[in-house]
Amino acid sequence: MPKYDLVAIGGATVDHLNVVEHFPEKDQKIVPLWSSLQGGGQAATAVAAAAKLGLKTAMVGTVGEGPIGEFAMETLKKEGVDTSLMVQQKGKAPALSSIIIEDKIGSRTIVADRGQVKNLPLNEEMYEAIKNCKVVHSDAHFPEENMELIKFARKNGIPVCIDAEPHTPNHREFAKLADIFIVSRRFVENQFGHDYERALKEYINNGAKIAVVTLGKYGAIGVQKEDMEIYSVPEYVVEPVVDTTGAGDVFHGAFLYAWLQKWDFKKIMKFSNVCASLKCLKIGGRLGMPTLAEALKALEGWKF
Repeated sequence: MPKYDLVAIGGATVDHLNVVEHFPEKDQKIVPLWSSLQGGGQAATAVAAAAKLGLKTAMVGTVGEGPIGEFAMETLKKEGVDTSLMVQQKGKAPALSSIIIEDKIGSRTIVADRGQVKNLPLNEEMYEAIKNCKVVHSDAHFPEENMELIKFARKNGIPVCIDAEPHTPNHREFAKLADIFIVSRRFVENQFGHDYERALKEYINNGAKIAVVTLGKYGAIGVQKEDMEIYSVPEYVVEPVVDTTGAGDVFHGAFLYAWLQKWDFKKIMKFSNVCASLKCLKIGGRLGMPTLAEALKALEGWKF
């Protein structure tokens, strides 16, 4: 069994992206300016971003049957992610998200159809890979199985990074199992309103060593237990912003790359924000993922 820097656990989907001049009105038919079909999924895009930056990665997940499911796996392979731990479920419709992006603004609306893939069939190879990696990243896409694998990682001394959504079942329990807890402002505002500092301190009190809230165009804010200094990083401005889809996922992948390099916390935060912003120069979650050289060049020239 090969040893990995990062093993991601979660959903691997396909995104059908359509760029439109304006959001369609009710009962309106609209023709997109252009379209793209790409691999998607929170953990899948995060691990793809980490692989592009140079980490040795693997994906623990499952997809449905047919060309859509195969496409989800194939795109990860092309991005350098080991997909040998993924399972394709026969007779199950694959997950396919429909995404509408408003041209010149980059804001998007997502209809996330998870298909018929409701569980993650576990096997011994998955446990072995987790036991021998440096860090695990989970999006809690399959709550029951993700929880089991996360607890296994913790039992074996493997650090765990978690990304959760407001609708994630038992998200408070997932938060308590995170060494690194990185969530969007939507997740925080559902419970704490706009009091991000209070949320960060709560996550640390729950057991996280690092807690971060991504704030979209407002950058990110985070804290590490080591010194409890709240650190805010502003948006790294790019032009033109084509699409924000997957920016938060790329942030996760970049954060874990930088964390494994043992950089100081402020540099990690800046680097992650740079990578997330550079992604927004292209449509979809995958096309704009930067290489390490591109990210470091942008980071070096960023003064604030």
